[in-house]
Amino acid sequence: MPKYNVSIEIDYKSYHEEEIEASDEDEAETIAQENFYNDEYEDELRMNMEKDDESYNAVEIIGKQKCPVCKKIYYEDNRDDNPINVGYEPVKEFNDSEQVIYTP
Repeated sequence: MPKYNVSIEIDYKSYHEEEIEASDEDEAETIAQENFYNDEYEDELRMNMEKDDESYNAVEIIGKQKCPVCKKIYYEDNRDDNPINVGYEPVKEFNDSEQVIYTP
């Protein structure tokens, strides 16, 4: 059975209001931003969180093996009728083993 690498991206939105004492609007926004980065609003934001967007992207994982002798790269192909890729399994078995090729 083939394997897939699935990327999951979920965007959330959250809304929270806070009363902040400050000398002007810029200072109030700065204080709110500092409070956010210090996780002071974490519980409130999490309670008001709602899913805004989501996406899923699956890509088949195709194994590849490099032959230590000829340096050719073989790709895993689960189809039995593919004569081009006959070297994948033996090269994979060799690469997974503890065997070593000695050259004089």
